[in-house]
Amino acid sequence: MPPEATATPDTSQPTPESPSPVTETPAPESVQSAPEPIPAPAEDVQAPETAQSAPQTGQTEGNEPIEPKPDPIPPPSAAAPQAQPLIIPPTGNFIRNLLAKASAKIQSKKKAKLDKIMQLLNTKNKITNDEVEKFLHVSDATAARYLSALAKEGKIKQIGKTGTGVVYQKV
Repeated sequence: MPPEATATPDTSQPTPESPSPVTETPAPESVQSAPEPIPAPAEDVQAPETAQSAPQTGQTEGNEPIEPKPDPIPPPSAAAPQAQPLIIPPTGNFIRNLLAKASAKIQSKKKAKLDKIMQLLNTKNKITNDEVEKFLHVSDATAARYLSALAKEGKIKQIGKTGTGVVYQKV
């Protein structure tokens, strides 16, 4: 209800015969003080309703459009293409140097394992392919290659032709 409608029956209008400041002053104060608390609770009550109804209607109280929510960031495995950094292909010299470094690293690891086999032969007189497999944690074929490489270099000699009876001795 508007404040004027409720204030009119409760207060009487001053008559021209008795214009006193006391009657005029309280009437406006009572009219002004009464409407202020009434709209405040009404707005508090309406605000949650408006907030609840906003998602249903898609608009806020002032008919302002709701700002769209940003889309969640898609996971990297999504089909959307992503900008890839510019990759400059390496030159031929760079590739050759890289391959040379890789080959040197592999050869140094192989040399270290061959040295371990020679240390094992210093503690034992004879070793087999199976012992080398277990000692170095390598496959049967790798152990055979290591032993044949040492035999080719002349550091060890093979006793026996093939099978389980083959053993290797230090020269």
